[in-house]
Amino acid sequence: MRRGAVAGGLKTLVCLIAAVGLLGLQACASYRVTAPDSDPLRPEYKQRTMHAYFWGVLVDPEVLAADCQGQGINDVVVAQSFAHDLAGVLTFGIWMPVEVRYRCKAPPIQGGSFPRRN
Repeated sequence: MRRGAVAGGLKTLVCLIAAVGLLGLQACASYRVTAPDSDPLRPEYKQRTMHAYFWGVLVDPEVLAADCQGQGINDVVVAQSFAHDLAGVLTFGIWMPVEVRYRCKAPPIQGGSFPRRN
């Protein structure tokens, strides 16, 4: 009888450790949109968490303004982690967070001219 209790407790501990480990996963799903001539200004992404409330009726922020000084966006990554999905499930879709990352496009290179011979 005692051996069965120890085995049951060990199974519970293993399941608990596995559940906590799943919460630490980086992303369950990520989607990337990029331009064919990808040339980012910097290798690191700017990121922001966006929130949808009441099954998408309210979105915060409604528009994510990218501060790219007029150069445009190079690429966008939208990712949902296990914790984001869990929040959506536990609130029945009342609150659904999502992580949005983007990089700005590098400015065009100004071409020079060759010196003329006289």
